[in-house]
Amino acid sequence: MCRSNATFIVFSLLLIFFCDTTSSECVQEAPCICSLPDGYYYNLTALADAKSFSTKNNDNYTVYFHPCTNVNMTIENKANCSTENVSLCIYNNVNKTVLTTGTVKETRMKLSDNDKFPIFEIYHNDIKIIINIVCYMGDKETNFILDSISAKIYYFKLVSSYGCKLQREMGLSMGSLLVILFFVSVGVYFIGGIIVLKALRGATGWEMVPNHEFWCKLPSLVRDGVIFAFNCCRADSYERI
Repeated sequence: MCRSNATFIVFSLLLIFFCDTTSSECVQEAPCICSLPDGYYYNLTALADAKSFSTKNNDNYTVYFHPCTNVNMTIENKANCSTENVSLCIYNNVNKTVLTTGTVKETRMKLSDNDKFPIFEIYHNDIKIIINIVCYMGDKETNFILDSISAKIYYFKLVSSYGCKLQREMGLSMGSLLVILFFVSVGVYFIGGIIVLKALRGATGWEMVPNHEFWCKLPSLVRDGVIFAFNCCRADSYERI
């Protein structure tokens, strides 16, 4: 029984550690920065100092995009995109009206659905804008392209050398230090305890494990606690356990 409980504890710890380290989510730290759990990150902050990028590859629309910050946009000196500063503006050339706008607050930087490249995702009213960030390793200027339109979803490409994946400088984060400290402490506790109990008391088998009775009972205690919580902490339910 004790051996099966110990196996359960080890398996649970390994499962938690594995799931935590294999997450592929790109966590947004700033309007144009998101970090991956493997130490890499994307940073397009340099584009905040550039002029707004425009696309005219579609005769029906003129689109202006200014990554990372909101600015005062004017469409060809004819119409303001908004009474407030914005980061994106889609102008309908046929109707001569502003179709929609977007702001940094409405923009989310994350990975695409297949986790292959980063995107900007903007929701404004009932319109969705997806800007695929394409890495281009070269001296070519940043290009902003209207890719396709599907219902009320607009797809763009932002091709730039700033869209490439970067690696952080080597070093240990506070989380990594805490994990290392935890495993070192656990190692000292168990290995040191086994050596002491073996040398001073002549313990054998499971008796060499420090506080082995507690560790044998821990899975059962955890199970009882979970059952107690799922029974809404009712005292009569706990007594039945």
